[in-house]
Amino acid sequence: MSDSPPVAPGRFIRYALVFLPLGLIITSIISFGIWWTKKQSVEERSYAYATALRSEMTLPSLERYTGILREVMQPQGLERLSAVASFIDSSMSAENMGYAPKRDRFFDGGLEQSNVYVELTGKQRPYEVRLILVPYGAQGRGDVEIQALAGMMSLGHALAGARGDTTLRMAAVPLGVKDPSGRNALERLAASMLDRQERIMQVTVLGGVDGPLLEEVKKVFKTSQTGTVIESLPATLTHEETLKSMTGLKARF
Repeated sequence: MSDSPPVAPGRFIRYALVFLPLGLIITSIISFGIWWTKKQSVEERSYAYATALRSEMTLPSLERYTGILREVMQPQGLERLSAVASFIDSSMSAENMGYAPKRDRFFDGGLEQSNVYVELTGKQRPYEVRLILVPYGAQGRGDVEIQALAGMMSLGHALAGARGDTTLRMAAVPLGVKDPSGRNALERLAASMLDRQERIMQVTVLGGVDGPLLEEVKKVFKTSQTGTVIESLPATLTHEETLKSMTGLKARF
């Protein structure tokens, strides 16, 4: 009996060129599927945990936030701004509200400052963003800013773990500070969002902001080009007014 003819090297090479890449593609698809399933599972657990931390907005909760903020904002100058950012970061953390706060840090006059924000990432259209914005640090607006910051935090606590189709982001931005390149905090926030090619649907500014500051908000978010809608909610001076305002805002999300 004669031996089977050996496989020609050229044929083996052709098989390898066809089937090895195909195997790699199939393996990559399977690996991606496993990674995606695990990622979704982790996200679901995170949202479930955050939902368990959810707390409805009440007058006592607003009173607690405003009381702490008054103490935090006692220092004068730039130290007060950095103290507010640290307080928001800590209070809205995963352990307290189920969020993962992000801080855009920079230095002004040798002191660290930062924008701080949290978000509820959209399920279907995560790059469509609605922003709740609280600028703070303006002279003579301490009481109004405290109510606005407390309102944002109370709203965030009430929405913890919620999931909509689009992303809801809540940000606190210090005024009167600039990074070494000369950009202020508001410019940094807007630039970071636009650089990520996010579609900023709406910016809701708390604290009764108007005049030059409101015009600056419109400018940095390039509303004439992007079509972003800017709205400024009236200032509130009492816990009752803040609760009513935030309850109305919550109903829209």
